[in-house]
Amino acid sequence: MRSTKLSTWITWALVLFALGVATDYYFLHILFHQKQQEALQIAEGEQAAATAATPATTAGDDSFLGEKGNAQVQTDSGKDTFLASLQACAPEVAAQAIATPEALMEYLQKSVGIAKEEISLENYHLTLPDGSLRRVHLITADNTNAKDKVEIRFFKLDAEGYPERLPLKGDETLESLLALGKVSRHEVKSVLELKDKTTVNLEKHDNVVFEFQYNNHGKILSCRYKECLCQ
Repeated sequence: MRSTKLSTWITWALVLFALGVATDYYFLHILFHQKQQEALQIAEGEQAAATAATPATTAGDDSFLGEKGNAQVQTDSGKDTFLASLQACAPEVAAQAIATPEALMEYLQKSVGIAKEEISLENYHLTLPDGSLRRVHLITADNTNAKDKVEIRFFKLDAEGYPERLPLKGDETLESLLALGKVSRHEVKSVLELKDKTTVNLEKHDNVVFEFQYNNHGKILSCRYKECLCQ
């Protein structure tokens, strides 16, 4: 009798031990792993949703006039190395107490003088009365013998900034397109050849100097706002 009871207790002990091991294995390996996978899938889904909800931008695009969409507006970094870089590249100009890129452009145009100016790209941001967005691009043809030296391109943009080029009849002018709405922003790129044989590649946003490269007889002053470098 005692032998039977002992074997019964041993049997139940083994059963309970096996059940405990199986339970631990289930919770620690199978269920825990499954929960980890589910959590990972949820996190990936939330990340994908956040990415999809973010408006598309083209920071780093080759040109703000590129047909890749609504380029991200780049702001001033706050770094000011303008005066030190100007003194390194053009000490004779820095001696004129020029403190800003706008003042430098004014000095070069008025005191040095412009021998030739070519506007290569222009971009107008346009808002129509119904709130929809348009872009008017003016692109100067590389071939100076082209019949129409300036090409007009017209785009509409959706809520996320994706562009769609719109067909033109052929009789549109810059003035007629701008008359469709209100201009909220104007960007222009140009090349200045000065009378002292120096050159400036200039990009302005709403008449504010955004970026330029001033080639002063081999020394190049490159600036974005007031963050500059002399090479």
